[in-house]
Amino acid sequence: MLIVTVPLAAALLLFFLVLLPSQMFSVPFSTFKQNFDAAQRVAVVLTYGNQSQFVAESQCATQVIQLLAHSRNATTIDFYILNQTMCTYPKGGLGHEVTILNDTPGNCLAMVGPEPTIFLNHSATNYSVVTAYRLYTYGNPAFMLGCPIAISLS
Repeated sequence: MLIVTVPLAAALLLFFLVLLPSQMFSVPFSTFKQNFDAAQRVAVVLTYGNQSQFVAESQCATQVIQLLAHSRNATTIDFYILNQTMCTYPKGGLGHEVTILNDTPGNCLAMVGPEPTIFLNHSATNYSVVTAYRLYTYGNPAFMLGCPIAISLS
């Protein structure tokens, strides 16, 4: 039994440490910010469940996008608004005449692909999860209205 267990454990360890993408592991915010600032395209994804969540998160998303537009061309910023059933997004990024499209949430998340992305999500608890190419910010409406992520990005 030990002969089978040790190689199996080694294989699982190898899978988690080497084969999984490095973006799956938590990293310092500075690593995400470096990748985000250096990327040709970035995304902001707002996810909400009801209208009050949408109002608070959209105000934060607006602050984040305005801040980003000061340091990069707005056409390189993709913006997705997701609820449980639908995703709305401007075709080709922001910063020019915008055509608004709708799709499924899954298809929108697939469009984000490897772009460094900021996710704004509703939660009863305020916290963030940082990976090399993803920043997941969770918060209640008061937290989102304060939008501390915008301060961190400046």
